[in-house]
Amino acid sequence: MKQENSYQIIKVLNNNVVLAKRLRDHQEMILIGKGVGFGKKATKVTTINEDKVEKTYCNFEEKFKEEYLRLVNAMDRKVIGVVEEFILLAGKELGQLDDHIHIALTDHIGFAIERLKQGLVINNPFLYEIKAMYKNEFAIALKGKALLYKRLNIMIPDDEVGFIAMHLHSGRQSKDIKYTIKDTRLLKAILELIQMEVGYDLDKNLMMYTRLVTHLKQTITRSEKKKEIINPLLDDIKVKLNEAYRIAEKVAKLIEEEKEITVSKDEVGFLALHIERLRT
Repeated sequence: MKQENSYQIIKVLNNNVVLAKRLRDHQEMILIGKGVGFGKKATKVTTINEDKVEKTYCNFEEKFKEEYLRLVNAMDRKVIGVVEEFILLAGKELGQLDDHIHIALTDHIGFAIERLKQGLVINNPFLYEIKAMYKNEFAIALKGKALLYKRLNIMIPDDEVGFIAMHLHSGRQSKDIKYTIKDTRLLKAILELIQMEVGYDLDKNLMMYTRLVTHLKQTITRSEKKKEIINPLLDDIKVKLNEAYRIAEKVAKLIEEEKEITVSKDEVGFLALHIERLRT
């Protein structure tokens, strides 16, 4: 059985989430666990059995703590509580998430809910690409959608689910959301280039589309990390699939210009194989 600790409650976010200060070391933290906030009052000192605490977030930098406390004081505590429950769920499914997600995702969802209340719905121009690039993150984001409806009776559209998935991906990679947006925008530009070259719009519901997106993502990642691959069919591809290879070279050039990296000829060859399937 775990020990009990004394806490001063800073704010009760919901029955399962509290922001509190542990008195023995004056550490401020988020405590998440079933019923951990039930009956608790802000400013009061209380004893909490650690058996009830499923997750504790406490290793915050001072700047992070100040940002989070500003968010707590400015936003509906119920929204913050649900987001914290969701981050716990996402962490279990996806692995360790960067601490900054507590600010970035909470702020985004809070703002999204305010927009919905005002009747303002923002279209997500990258939705299909997000579903293909960040499949696992999108699946978890759908669970967040269900949790928001269950706890707050708020139904967010799938466009917002896509944005949440991008935040989850950023949290997994420990990078700012702007880089995830930039990568997703690049992918969309690549797909538009390929569609223009092959002369028709790709069916986003086909497995071939998903495979193409997955391969593009892997190509960019390998090129960024300078991981070499060998394409034993490269010479044949250049001759027999010369039109697909020409398109693949255009794609490689776009990647190189946007990311300031080098895409190897072997990578171009493999990409040409995927493009050839679209041409036949």
